[in-house]
Amino acid sequence: MAKKALPQHIITDTENQRIGIIKQKMPEKKHMIIGLILCLALGLLLFYLSLGVESEKAELTKSGEPIYAPVDGIIYEVIIPKGEKVRRGDAIIHFDPIYIRTKNMQVRENLQLFKENRHNPGSLRQLFKPLLKDVYAPITKEIEALSGEETQKLKELQKITREHTKAQVQMRNKSTYIDGKPNKELVDKEKALSKKVKQAEDDFETASLARASADKKYRDLTAGLGQSNSLLYRFLEEEYNKALEMQKNEYLYAPYNAIAGVSNVKRGRMVRKGDLLMELHPDNAVEWWVRAEFNLDNAKKLKNRQICTLITEDGDKYDARIFNIETKKDKAIVKLMVLDAPDTLEESEFVTIKAN
Repeated sequence: MAKKALPQHIITDTENQRIGIIKQKMPEKKHMIIGLILCLALGLLLFYLSLGVESEKAELTKSGEPIYAPVDGIIYEVIIPKGEKVRRGDAIIHFDPIYIRTKNMQVRENLQLFKENRHNPGSLRQLFKPLLKDVYAPITKEIEALSGEETQKLKELQKITREHTKAQVQMRNKSTYIDGKPNKELVDKEKALSKKVKQAEDDFETASLARASADKKYRDLTAGLGQSNSLLYRFLEEEYNKALEMQKNEYLYAPYNAIAGVSNVKRGRMVRKGDLLMELHPDNAVEWWVRAEFNLDNAKKLKNRQICTLITEDGDKYDARIFNIETKKDKAIVKLMVLDAPDTLEESEFVTIKAN
C-alpha cells in the first residue's frame, strides 16, 4: 500500500517539533505567572478594603451639658467623681481657696499702699509702675487717635491752601483777563476754594481743641494720682471687687439633678474663665452618644454621617452615626449618636466603634 503524503504544514523532523513545542509553551507560562501576580494583588487590595476600622478607645454616655469655669482659678478638688448621681444644688467642683485668698490679699495690700502714699505722686508712680500702663491705656489710646485726626486735618488744610494760592495767582494774572476783566471761571474757582480753606481751617481747629482737651485730661489724671477719684484708685477698687467675686465662685453647684460625666480637670490644675471642666448628664436625657478615639490614619477613612457599629462589652451591636470628627495632634476624636438605643443600654467606658 502506498504511503499517503503528509500535509506540508506538519513538521516531520523530530528536532523541529521539540523546538516548536518549547516556543509555544514559554509564552503561556509567562502569561500564567503575570495573571497569578495580578490576582494576588487584587485579592490583597480587596482584603485591605474589607478590613474594618476600629476605635482605640470609646465611651458611651447620655447627652451631657458642659460645665465651664466661671472665673480664673486653680482646681482644689473635683468633689463628684464620674458616674455619681448629684441633686440640684450639690457642690461638684471646689476652686482652690488659697489662690483666691492670695489674690484678695494682694489687692488689699495695693489699696493700703495707695492710702499710705496718696500725697506723694512720685512714690505712687514708682510703686504702681507696672499697673499704670493698663490704668492709662484708654486715655492714651484716645490721645493717639485724636493726634492722628489732627495730623490728617492739618495735611488737608495745607493741600487746599496750596490749591487756593495757585488759583489766586491764576486769577490775578493779566494774561487771563477777558476784555480787561478777570476771567469769571477763574474767579468762581477761587471763591469755591476759599470756602474750602475756611472749612478746612475750622476742621483743623476742632481736631486741635479735641487733642488739647485729651492732653489736659491726661495731665489732670496724672497730677491727681493720689485722689480718691483717680483712675489708679478706681482701678484698684475694681480689682478688689473682682477678687471678692471670685470668692463667691469658690464652689460650683449642679444646676439640676444629673449624673456626673467626664471630668477634664484634676486637682491643682490652673484653669481660665470659660475652660470646660466637666459634663453633667441630666436625668431626663434620652439621647446616647459615643466619644471615640481613632489614630489619624484610620480616621482618614471615616466620614461625617457614616453609619458605624457600636459593640458593647457584652458583644451587643448597635448602629451609631458619626456626628463630628475633630482632628487633634496625634489622634482624632469622633462623636457619634446611637440610633434606636434600647432601654437596657447603660453607660460604659469599654465599648468599641467599628466602621467598614
